[in-house]
Amino acid sequence: MEYLKVIAGEMFPFDVDDEAGVDMLRVLEAAGMVEVQFAPGRGSPARVVAVTGLGRASLLAETAKQVIRRQRSPEVSSAWAALS
Repeated sequence: MEYLKVIAGEMFPFDVDDEAGVDMLRVLEAAGMVEVQFAPGRGSPARVVAVTGLGRASLLAETAKQVIRRQRSPEVSSAWAALS
């Protein structure tokens, strides 16, 4: 999910040259979260075309989970209680 966040912040299209990044793109593409054009051959660069609607929805859902977790934390609950 972290790599998807990085990708979402980029200007499209852009190329990824490192093998680890290309491997992560393969996983994200298989999950339907990004549109990628892969060059033939192992170790070749990949071009990221877009983050799909599913990818963007997944990022929003992750952000919502983090907000909910923060709101339920004891520090936030006691801060709200102090304001009441």
